[in-house]
Amino acid sequence: MPSKSFYELTFGVSPGGARKCTHYLRGSLDEIRSDLGAELAEELNLYLLCWYGAELSIQVYQDGELERSVDLHPFVTIEVDGYPAITFTGPHQPVGYDFEADDDAEDEEETLSHRMFCGELGDAVSVTVAWDRIDVPPLTGVPLTADDVFDAADQRGYPYGYSDCEI
Repeated sequence: MPSKSFYELTFGVSPGGARKCTHYLRGSLDEIRSDLGAELAEELNLYLLCWYGAELSIQVYQDGELERSVDLHPFVTIEVDGYPAITFTGPHQPVGYDFEADDDAEDEEETLSHRMFCGELGDAVSVTVAWDRIDVPPLTGVPLTADDVFDAADQRGYPYGYSDCEI
């Protein structure tokens, strides 16, 4: 079977104080956009980005070969009512709020870190991804579909769609 072309969204934190290892393999960028939107709608995931420097990237595979990897941090903006916008220059590099200063707070429950971790922000938080600034090439060749059957080399050990390595 010829190798397929696909996108891989990777969102994860190396083992330590927190863990996350999520992968999405998709045959279209629209699916990846939707998957990323769902991930960023969870406040705990925002906490992992801001506090733990979670990896967040898209890999582009053309005919089964890695063509490009794009760090998504510089394209994500988190807005929380009452706080400056939070952007990123890369993993472990949030700009706009000093999350390390939360360690010195008198009341931890009032910190932005705690509120993100506990999912207390609700409608006060919004996230945007500047897709128009991300250089992700279109897939060439035959795109991956949910009906395809692959050997492990083609899919890097992950099935089409969502995979959680921590389960």
